Amino acid sequence: MDVAIFVMDGVADFGFTALLEAFSTANGLREGLSAPPEPWNVQVVSLGSSVLSGHGHTIPTVRLDDLGGRLDVMMVPAVNVLRAEALIRLVSGDENRAVLQRIREIYERGAHLAAACSGTFFLAESGILDGSAATTSWWLGPSFRRRYPNVRLDENLTVCRGRHIITAGAALSHLDLAISLIHGSSPAIADLVGRYMAAGNRKSQANFVVSEVIARGDSMTAAFERWVREHLAERFRISQVAHELGTTERSLQRATLAELGMSPKDFVDEIRLEQAAKLFRETALTVDAVARKVGYLNGSTLRNLARRRRDMSLAELRSPRLMW
Repeated sequence: MDVAIFVMDGVADFGFTALLEAFSTANGLREGLSAPPEPWNVQVVSLGSSVLSGHGHTIPTVRLDDLGGRLDVMMVPAVNVLRAEALIRLVSGDENRAVLQRIREIYERGAHLAAACSGTFFLAESGILDGSAATTSWWLGPSFRRRYPNVRLDENLTVCRGRHIITAGAALSHLDLAISLIHGSSPAIADLVGRYMAAGNRKSQANFVVSEVIARGDSMTAAFERWVREHLAERFRISQVAHELGTTERSLQRATLAELGMSPKDFVDEIRLEQAAKLFRETALTVDAVARKVGYLNGSTLRNLARRRRDMSLAELRSPRLMW
């Protein structure tokens, strides 16, 4: 997956580096799975060749315009501005018109957008959050709601996941945002990243915003993914997997729908398609042989599945293109 972290002068050092560390950790943990997902290819981008962080550090960047269409998701971390009035002046100022235009263009191309803390104001100011649910830093909520009344704001959430846009709350929520994106490709790795980075289990609210969404990822879905990857060549029933995980098929169905937006069977098909694509690219196995290795009786089943779920032929599945 091609991930761009879009930075500008004044980017918050902690939020920016939290995103980098989360994806780096995820890539380092991939090989722990018997059939790991594709790596996350992360680039730091801006409108120029470098920016100065909020603490004055020079960050070399790739020019956003040089990426072309090679982008699955773009993330906008916070800027080092605490007060809402100053933040609104920043995002609405003439100096950031080009930033807002790029955000709109990338969204219209079909890429996923993600932002945390004050970075969410850039998405809202661009207009792409109109009509959508979102969250932001708890202390910025009243100003956000007044300026962007067409956004369904819930600042009680740490992470708010929409169809193509994910928003997150304050400071530490950058880590939750990254884990949420990793979770979309691999709940098992997302669970490990949270454990390795001691992200905690922030499922209740005290004096700061906490989400139950990430707490769910500890989780039945992660255990389900690990089990499927370990038994990928086998033909099994979802009820059998649920029994071995110590739960019911109905509970497993609820968990995957809540966390992934798909049924357990569809998630199994996604994992099998992902592994089939990897085998096609890295081996000279026949279509039928690949199908058997990922748990299907023959190549025609795999061919039909690729067409139905990805709208791709098996020849297209062989391509090294990264997919969300």
